[in-house]
Amino acid sequence: MAGSPRSHYLFLSLLQARIGASVVSRLGEVDGLLEVPAAEVASRAGMKERAARTFEELKETFDPGAMDGALARRGICVHTPVDEGHPDRLKEMPDSPPALYVHGEVPDAPAVAVVGSRAASPTGLESARSLGRALGERGVCVVSGLALGVDAAAHQGALEAGGPTVGVLGCGIDVVYPRGNRVLFGRVREAGALVSEYYLGEPPLAWRFPARNRIIAGLGDAVVVVEAPHKSGALITARHGAECGRDVWAVPGPLGTPECAGSNRLLGDGAGVLWDLAEFVETYAQGTDRLPGPAAAEPPVPDSLPEGEAAVLAGVGFRPTGVDEISVRSGIETPRVLSALALLELKGYVARGTGGAFVRRTSL
Repeated sequence: MAGSPRSHYLFLSLLQARIGASVVSRLGEVDGLLEVPAAEVASRAGMKERAARTFEELKETFDPGAMDGALARRGICVHTPVDEGHPDRLKEMPDSPPALYVHGEVPDAPAVAVVGSRAASPTGLESARSLGRALGERGVCVVSGLALGVDAAAHQGALEAGGPTVGVLGCGIDVVYPRGNRVLFGRVREAGALVSEYYLGEPPLAWRFPARNRIIAGLGDAVVVVEAPHKSGALITARHGAECGRDVWAVPGPLGTPECAGSNRLLGDGAGVLWDLAEFVETYAQGTDRLPGPAAAEPPVPDSLPEGEAAVLAGVGFRPTGVDEISVRSGIETPRVLSALALLELKGYVARGTGGAFVRRTSL
């Protein structure tokens, strides 16, 4: 069976949904996938015998035209890495999904993933809602998993502000789970999009939720864990975020509180401390068309700073900027940049994020 690269990716999306394991990252090149024997593909991808049999069975019934037609009748699109509409952020991931099914439109805007416990405390729920609302007010897309608890609260906050939001599903793109969030599903779709790596009708199997967390992380510029115990899927999302170069933040919780044990642990491991909501939102709202007013204009570089520090500060962005990029922007070699950044941090002009990046503070 011959096919285009796009059809190969569609086929792999069905295969991964059946065998519960990533194949794309181990295959490398997908061209010609459907023309080679299953044994060869199994060898290249390290698939077991059962997965190889599934591969052969799917080849017999695979019809990309029928898939496109069924999706179109429901107003759903599908994007593969070779399609123009595939989100650029996902291409940066080490384990990018072979296909992304989209009901709605993924906003072309700065985005922050907000995640946490399904059984969050009232304080955690209010924190998630406030964060979603503050991001939404500035046009920053809130990405979450449409689960109960923190996810739902973050989506609701974004919707209250009239902001964009994206829900990443751990089931087929047409499946509502949990059923109690049906109304919220519809509102999220209208304000942004529902997305999934799973085709129509795929049930919400337990293993699919940890798997979808990498997409939540990948679609954001940062990951915020609002409240999470030690064993929480939110911590998996944070790990995926770190692996694909996203900033990871956590909301600090009371000492000794089990509901916050996992998120507090992230802080000990180097996650950014989200304690100033306005400053955090300003960091990721740069480039949006929703401005808070003249007070949010970018402050000039103070005349009182020494020449070297002033040049380095001018090279630091209002979104996290790496040391190498600051060096290029300022025209100053890296050792001097590091020295100047240390002084600027002490003086309160810059803040250090995760991964060694720096960001200008908007106020002192």
